[in-house]
Amino acid sequence: MTVASVLIVEDTNTMAALLQIYLMGWAVEFRVARNGKEGLEMALEKPPDLVLTDVQMPIMDGFALCAAMRADPRLHKVPVVLLTSLTDEASRKQGRLVGATAFLSKPVSNKDLRAQVAQLLHLDPERGLPA
Repeated sequence: MTVASVLIVEDTNTMAALLQIYLMGWAVEFRVARNGKEGLEMALEKPPDLVLTDVQMPIMDGFALCAAMRADPRLHKVPVVLLTSLTDEASRKQGRLVGATAFLSKPVSNKDLRAQVAQLLHLDPERGLPA
């Protein structure tokens, strides 16, 4: 039973796979894009319920992706979680300015990812099913 779609925008195959493994068995379907430009195109084609995006990527970074989504009426309400190893306040401020819903620091823990996704998609944080 799929109840939500999650778009993962991540240029590292290992990290994209890890995010999917962490949410394995949950009532979500995944699509994966390798950069922000590809992610934006996929989101416009079929708007997701949630975007998990790396910040530092080639072609279009996560900040630019988030800003582009907030500027588009079809995507402006989609929650965007920035995944980043950047810990400085300037980066966090930039994320807030472009409209990020939340931040998760890399390396992302299973517990933190599940809690954030459950909150944003209104799922039970233990089972990943509708709450």
